[in-house]
Amino acid sequence: MEAKIQELTDKIYREGVEKGEAEAKKLLSDAEAKAAAIVKEATAQAEKITADAKKQAAELKTKTESEIKLSGAQAVAAIKNQIVSLVTAKVINESATKTLSDAGTLKEFVSTVVSNWKAGGEAPKLEVLLPAAKQDELGKAFEAGASAALKVGFSKDIKGGFKIGPADGSFKISLTDADFQEFFKEYLRPRTRAYLFGE
Repeated sequence: MEAKIQELTDKIYREGVEKGEAEAKKLLSDAEAKAAAIVKEATAQAEKITADAKKQAAELKTKTESEIKLSGAQAVAAIKNQIVSLVTAKVINESATKTLSDAGTLKEFVSTVVSNWKAGGEAPKLEVLLPAAKQDELGKAFEAGASAALKVGFSKDIKGGFKIGPADGSFKISLTDADFQEFFKEYLRPRTRAYLFGE
């Protein structure tokens, strides 16, 4: 009987060990599967983070390059405009100021305007404003041969050229050096730009 008890004990022991080993194998297999899933998920997240970082870096690079190109184009355009402005200002401003500062030329301009100004067949009484800085020189030129239909005045606001209109002040036509400069700048800029930059 003792042998049967020993045999039974051995059998129970073997079955317990086998069951324990099977459970241990299952636990180990489950742990390995979970570890593999965790590693796979971590790898996927790392790849996604890397892909997102690369995408953001590429977008930042593209935006930065675009901004640099735009800034460069704007800087070149601004420099071109400054060059054109300097060239046209030098040519136009000096010429207009010189031409409209000459007493004889100015008197001729005013005479032409007065002679061609007709309202209802006869010229109205007109008033011309001239630069106050040239009052002595221009006053003498306009006194000689002054018309009764023309009143001559001087203004500090006018640097060169003249303003003319009816004596009642209802309106004035401005033909100052600043007016001529602005008028000619409109026409010279495209040609000057084409000459300077081949545009």
